[in-house]
Amino acid sequence: MKDKNLDYSSIIGLVLILSVLMIFTYFNKNHTNTNKHNKFKKLDLNYQEFSITDQRKKNHFFLLENDVLKLKISSLGGGIHDVLLKKYKAYDPLLSYHAKNLYLIKNSNFLYKLSFLNQKGLNIDTNTLYFQPILLEKNKISGIRTLTMRAKNPYGKGFLDYIYTIGEKNQYDIGFSIRTKNFSFFQKKGLILNLEHKILSLEKDRDWENSYTQVCYSVYSNNGNSNYSDSVKYLSEKKTEDKNIYGVKWIAHKQQFFSFIFIPEKILKNVFVQSENLSSGFFLKKIQLKTFINPVKNEDISFRFYFGPLDLKVLKKYQNGFENIIPFGWVFLKWINKYFFLIVFQFLEKTNLNYGVIIILMTIVVKLILYPITYKQYKLSAIMKSIRPEIEKLNHKYRKDVFKKQRAIMELYHNVGINPMSGCISTLFQIPIFYSLFKFFPTLINLRGKSFLWVEDLTSYDSIFKLPFFIPFYGNHVSLLTLLYSLASLVYTKLSNNGRKNVSKNGDDSSIPDMNFLLYLMPIVMLLFINSYASALSLYYFTSNIINIVFFFFIKEFMLDEKKILIKIQEKKEIKRNYWNNIIKKIKNKRDENPTSE
Repeated sequence: MKDKNLDYSSIIGLVLILSVLMIFTYFNKNHTNTNKHNKFKKLDLNYQEFSITDQRKKNHFFLLENDVLKLKISSLGGGIHDVLLKKYKAYDPLLSYHAKNLYLIKNSNFLYKLSFLNQKGLNIDTNTLYFQPILLEKNKISGIRTLTMRAKNPYGKGFLDYIYTIGEKNQYDIGFSIRTKNFSFFQKKGLILNLEHKILSLEKDRDWENSYTQVCYSVYSNNGNSNYSDSVKYLSEKKTEDKNIYGVKWIAHKQQFFSFIFIPEKILKNVFVQSENLSSGFFLKKIQLKTFINPVKNEDISFRFYFGPLDLKVLKKYQNGFENIIPFGWVFLKWINKYFFLIVFQFLEKTNLNYGVIIILMTIVVKLILYPITYKQYKLSAIMKSIRPEIEKLNHKYRKDVFKKQRAIMELYHNVGINPMSGCISTLFQIPIFYSLFKFFPTLINLRGKSFLWVEDLTSYDSIFKLPFFIPFYGNHVSLLTLLYSLASLVYTKLSNNGRKNVSKNGDDSSIPDMNFLLYLMPIVMLLFINSYASALSLYYFTSNIINIVFFFFIKEFMLDEKKILIKIQEKKEIKRNYWNNIIKKIKNKRDENPTSE
């Protein structure tokens, strides 16, 4: 990101910078070694770690940390070199589970610089400056640690400070302020902030992780008015896209389970953002951000950086709408996940059981809640089975007149007191619940890295065998949980359709397709579709089908008696027949009592 069009003044300035920094580094190092009890003593150990940027400079690193974050600040450019999340681990392909230290930022894959401009064409790019620590202190009341890095003006008097602050204990955000002194000569035309972030892959399935990686942002409404919307907008997660964003409230570089969030203290009127999708390698996407800042004299330019998990409880504490970047699905599905499944899951999580057991218990709870709908479906199925002989008689009787046949069948339904559409309504009610889980389990950080039986990670697929080739839609591995789910689904389909025929099908009409074929095809389709999905999803669906099979036998044996249903149907038909006979009889009696004269 260095400026390649340097003039002679810039070259002279850079030479002076190198000379000054060499002298300053030498004297500063001696100073820190002779003052072991002053406020710089915490920095001494960090000087043992350095990288040589050229033959004349050494890039030193300085640590800033709390209970959850460990930051390494670079002297060259003054930027953040590493960010370690202490409570999480990254996936290790050699060990096949999450075992490596989790770095959101590593080896400067996160770069930012300021460019100061003036009318004479001179410029200062901060990534060429050499910063030294001048202050490291901890506030005894708030516990906030402050690290101030200072670089001198290469063109004369003045200096530039980068001020980093970090809270104690479990704060995932840090403060970053820019302070200048005697830089007014360079600030007349403002300054440009450039940020480049290459997002590291941290999970087992790179492609799956990349599908969740994208830029999210929130903007102020009414042209920067204090009123704002918590709604989140996105750049594409699949292709390269760039955009000018106006009135920026915050911008997030979201991954599957973690995120960096850029939070300006004041409104940024116009920010250019570009997201480039990377199809291979260690990085998922390259995100670039560029904005112009017009600083106010004697006032710091301040931001906050969030480096942390996509944890709903953590993000909601900021009261800034950050929690809306968690991809729980579209509006209705998101509502189901946040206010139903997540609440049930968090309640069961308090039991401290294995997370696989929690998912099984969660499935049982959901199925019990949906039991009334399940019971009505079984009851409708039993009634349809009981009246099938009469429907077949109507099919035969009106085989040449489809309209009369449908009217007679609907009259039969009415007489026995059922509505065939109620089964469709029950199914439609369960579809949102079915699909909301596709967004719930793969993004739930509580499940990340949690094992169950042979499953290594419940947020990724379980693989019992690696295929030497790739099957379209299926993948190159065999998931046992997906196989078990598909098998249980086939068994349940066989039981629920045992002996069933398509009641609307005319025996002489072969043009209507066999719906049973589609029912048996669905488990096969799902086998292909969810083989690479989160194993927690397959576990949920497998348990759900086992419960459906148990419900089937329980309702059939103890709650629904098909003989009694048939007797009730006959009684209803008899009541209906007697009702119409009585009406006809009354009409005839009235006619007999009041004969019309000819």
